[in-house]
Amino acid sequence: MVFNSLVFLLKFLPIFLLIYYIAEAKHRNLVLFIGSIYFYAYGEPVYVLLLLASTVVNYEAGKRLDIKKKSKAYKKRLIFWVAAALDVALLVFFKLIPEISLAGIKLGMPLGISFYTFQVLCYLADVYRGDVRAEYSFVKFGTYISMFPQLVSGPIVNYSEVSRELKFRRCTPAQFDGGLKKFVWGLTMKVLLADRLAIMWHEIQTTGFVSISTPLAWFGAIGYSMQIYFDFYGYSMMAVGLGEMLGFSLPENFDLPYMSKSVREFYRRWHMTLGRWFRKYVYIPLGGSRKGISRTVLNLLVVWVLTSLWHGVSSNFLIWGLSLWLLITLERLLDRNNKMAKSKVISHLYVLFVIPLTWMCFAITDISELQVYFGRMFGFTAGVNVNPADFAKAAGNYGVLFAVGILMCTPISKKLFERYRDKLVGMLVLAVLFWCCVWRIMAEGNNPFMYAHF
Repeated sequence: MVFNSLVFLLKFLPIFLLIYYIAEAKHRNLVLFIGSIYFYAYGEPVYVLLLLASTVVNYEAGKRLDIKKKSKAYKKRLIFWVAAALDVALLVFFKLIPEISLAGIKLGMPLGISFYTFQVLCYLADVYRGDVRAEYSFVKFGTYISMFPQLVSGPIVNYSEVSRELKFRRCTPAQFDGGLKKFVWGLTMKVLLADRLAIMWHEIQTTGFVSISTPLAWFGAIGYSMQIYFDFYGYSMMAVGLGEMLGFSLPENFDLPYMSKSVREFYRRWHMTLGRWFRKYVYIPLGGSRKGISRTVLNLLVVWVLTSLWHGVSSNFLIWGLSLWLLITLERLLDRNNKMAKSKVISHLYVLFVIPLTWMCFAITDISELQVYFGRMFGFTAGVNVNPADFAKAAGNYGVLFAVGILMCTPISKKLFERYRDKLVGMLVLAVLFWCCVWRIMAEGNNPFMYAHF
């Protein structure tokens, strides 16, 4: 089940919310846990057993890590590394073998396994280090791991961020109202922007990269850059909104990344919960930037290789990650020598130039096709049957959508939403947008979220 489906919007969510709010406060974790398992089982009837098994194993491991006696430090360390190794091994297995056959049925990679695995890993690490106490209620722990608003595509939530709310939370009408508006706004980003931009990218793929003009190649790269942003940003905002509707304050995952003035800044604003996970549990334990520039560069390399593998094991993801590592390393070296551009305009244009190039490494899995696409972008690969008017046609079909998309990537969209969401005109607009999304889904079906299978 996905957020942008009629089953979720018109059946599951209304029924679940009704049961959730009818239930006594002390039973709401159980309702949320059962509802989340049903939500996951609807789309993954086999892999829900894997999710439950992971929950049980890590629940038991967490309790056994909650040891204060120094005499048992060795036992504690052993439990942590065994549990963490099992979690990582399971993730690596499905990354390396994304398709398996069971009783003649082909099964893909479990939805959300990268997200909930990283979530249990940060829980185990925090309990092991004594940053948080272990959760001794299986229902509360299960709710934390499987909470449906963020189960499939994040954000990756630290246990400390929701531990208090798992024990007691208020679900006020004002909080519900604010969460609902965020959910509708996120749904709009996904259905009316990301999915429309996806049509353009599909048309370019269908035409064939060798047959597109250089202007269209750049147009496609920019379009895909907005598509992946609105797809993932839309999901993250819907997740935060659903969390608020249920009484939780989930962390934000995006902060206007296309307003960045460096690649380093971009990835501090993009998928922020994944970035902080690698910073806290990999980069800083390796030494961070405290041991000289050479060690810093090596630590960054480790982080970006692991980030690439988290997204996928195919070579295009490795190229994507290594290109970002190289750019960030160059930025650090130039900044260290005071050679970074001081002009905000130049810095911003630099980011807007290089980020779409890196997204093409993300989007095109076939390396030979990726070479062709870059060749068409820069004009050093000859085209076949290229129609010079293809860009004009695409601009005519998608120009308005591009203009709206560019505007929505700026602070203007956030300011307008914050200013008008509680006013009558804003609420009317959100109501219209919601039913426009429903109409689109009814007419064209729902497209899966791009991060759902990572």
